Amino acid sequence: MYYNKLPHGIMFHHFHNEKYIPSRGSISGDDLKKLLEYIGIERFLSPDAWLEKLAKKELKNADICLTFDDGLLSQTEVALPVLEHFKLKAFWFVYSSVFEGKLENMEIYRLFRTRYFKKLDDFYELIFKKVFEAGFLEKAYPAKEKEVVGKLLDSFPMYSLNDARFIYIRNNVLGKENYEKFMDSLLEEFGVDKFELAKHLWMSDNDLHYLNDNGHAIGLHSYSHPTLMAELSYRQQLKEYQENFRHLKKVLGEDPISASHPCDSYNSDTLKVLRELGIRLGFRANMFPKQPGGRLNDSNLEIAREDHSNIMATLKGKK
Repeated sequence: MYYNKLPHGIMFHHFHNEKYIPSRGSISGDDLKKLLEYIGIERFLSPDAWLEKLAKKELKNADICLTFDDGLLSQTEVALPVLEHFKLKAFWFVYSSVFEGKLENMEIYRLFRTRYFKKLDDFYELIFKKVFEAGFLEKAYPAKEKEVVGKLLDSFPMYSLNDARFIYIRNNVLGKENYEKFMDSLLEEFGVDKFELAKHLWMSDNDLHYLNDNGHAIGLHSYSHPTLMAELSYRQQLKEYQENFRHLKKVLGEDPISASHPCDSYNSDTLKVLRELGIRLGFRANMFPKQPGGRLNDSNLEIAREDHSNIMATLKGKK
């Protein structure tokens, strides 16, 4: 039986089937069905029920909800039919730039390394080598790397050591601009077209309409999905969420009232921005306190979530 320490969400991202190739952490529709049955279909609250119990402070430890991040098309094509089979509703958190004709590199680069490398570690080996050869690792401080990598591994048990090291190099050594230059040159080297990779990656406004009209909740996830939201200024964060809010209100005809923090990166400015926008519920990305010695579910904008891959690992261990 899946045990709850406290009320929380289950977090999903990637799914695979005959159309969408398997990738690190992705699951099939059958996997999702087994996971939901393992937890207990009767335990999942709809978004409306969750929000009502949250407002009344009546959420119990056994209460769970379903959440999907990033507006990925595989979620509606693979996961949604399973939810509809069980008559379950979920929160769907989307970043808006891709709905307005922009390309966001994060998912494109992820698909590239999945499709063009036999193993993810092969990609990591290549990118580490290229970064070293370009002299950037001279900017990597062993003590800082050890600290960042250690925190990532503690907070996200599904990460491998190479996953955590890659995130450190991407965010702390290269930075967004240099990382994208590296990746774009790698795509060019492989003869890959970004627009071709981007096909069938994200939902459309029509998908959001369908979800909203059928009892699901659509919430904020920023405009362009910064990986380090907490390092942006208050004005930059406000713009990210205002643009996200504007798009969803335009499409759905109502104010979004929920959000999830991209990459679990947020600070007091983020929480201030969300409150100013009238957001009543926010989700984190793991089951660990934000600060050492802190508490989970410290506020209504910091509700814990368990990554589905951690539950799947438990399920596989039971076979």
